[in-house]
Amino acid sequence: MENEKTAELLGWRIRTLRKAKGLTQEDLGGRCGINYKYVGAIERGEENPSLSILQKIAKGLGVEILELFRFHHEERDPAKLKKELVTTINRIAKEEGDKLQLILKVVNALK
Repeated sequence: MENEKTAELLGWRIRTLRKAKGLTQEDLGGRCGINYKYVGAIERGEENPSLSILQKIAKGLGVEILELFRFHHEERDPAKLKKELVTTINRIAKEEGDKLQLILKVVNALK
């Protein structure tokens, strides 16, 4: 079960980095010499890529390989996300008025 969770988080992190770079799965696959369908399977946590594949993906994304494993902030459990959101909101509530207005605008834009 833990390996499945790790594979899912790794895939989620790769997807996040890929999208942040404005790349499609096909783009990343081309950069890495990996079939885009395999990239998709990795992102869905269905495949457990080897170290050499992860090195290719990191290079294709232009990041250090360690960056692929910085997924502690990629939490997907709704209960944990809600708790973190409430904690963050409480911390933000202590900010000054201008910051609060900006944050409220951002939150409202997301609704």
